[in-house]
Amino acid sequence: MAKIGSFKKVSGELKGDIVTLGLQAKAVRFVPDSEASGNAPSHRIYVGDAEVGAAWEKRTSDDRPYLSVKLDDP
Repeated sequence: MAKIGSFKKVSGELKGDIVTLGLQAKAVRFVPDSEASGNAPSHRIYVGDAEVGAAWEKRTSDDRPYLSVKLDDP
């Protein structure tokens, strides 16, 4: 799996940058979605005011938490 970003937890949000061959996004924010239920994403991903993706809380086979991320990059 390729690493395309780095993030730090700040005031309840994950904040950082995403860099790919076709995208360089600064100030990316993973904001927890307090209304998430069922199969809905646990986090919304923003660059500025634009929502660019979503993330779901998951667990590894040895019970470590991680976020499964989907980005929309037209």
